[in-house]
Amino acid sequence: MLINSVIFVLQETLEAALLISVLLTINFYQGQSLRWLFAGFVGGLILSLLYAYNMAQISEWFDYVGQEITNATLQTAITLFICLYVLSLNGPMSNKPAAPPLSNKLYFIAASASVTCAITVEGSEIFVYLSGFFQQTDQLQTVVMGSSIGFAIGVSIGVLLLYLLRSLQLTLLRLTTLFLLALFAGNMLSQAALQLTQADWISSAQAVWDTSRWLSESSVAGRLLYALIGYEATPSMAQLISYLIGAGMVLVGARFNNHAKIQET
Repeated sequence: MLINSVIFVLQETLEAALLISVLLTINFYQGQSLRWLFAGFVGGLILSLLYAYNMAQISEWFDYVGQEITNATLQTAITLFICLYVLSLNGPMSNKPAAPPLSNKLYFIAASASVTCAITVEGSEIFVYLSGFFQQTDQLQTVVMGSSIGFAIGVSIGVLLLYLLRSLQLTLLRLTTLFLLALFAGNMLSQAALQLTQADWISSAQAVWDTSRWLSESSVAGRLLYALIGYEATPSMAQLISYLIGAGMVLVGARFNNHAKIQET
């Protein structure tokens, strides 16, 4: 139970930690305040608690697929807010002066909203998981200990990623952060497609490929890769297309942002 708790909470924590680390890295070069992080964290914590507390009622929505639809909506929102975030950036990362007020507002909204949605999705899963052991006093201490370890490891990985990104040369840093944001957006949209498939809102289809013989999704490595890049051993065509669309939207948004800044100059 200890190992299961560590892996579960680590998997949930890693997704939010990855996003926050990348946003913090970019924020350093954008010259923006950290108000978005505070707003996103507090908003996500409150919403995740409310979501977990009302999970039973929410699950009954939409003919008893409310949880899947709500998760898919939040994950799609994360993708859209990441795209808006990329569009709001003040040109290349180079410690330039602050952006115009409108761009600052878009930056704050996009960054805080993406963090809020990410923490809501992942945090609610952790709270629901922990609440299932509140009546099992013989296992509660072990579960809390394992969850604390998993959370600490997830946060530590996020901090390590932050410092690794900050150590990169500026040109490589731009490409790396954009690549990570594209992967994250694709992962979120792919997970949304999976939720809608489970809710029968998208027709299930045969898997495009099957890599479970080499790397199972239930293994420790598989679960961590799922959290980091959205690894699926048997993805459907809807998931694959959604992943490419999510990643492509971020890349196109970055390209449009750079082109617009060039035109302005």
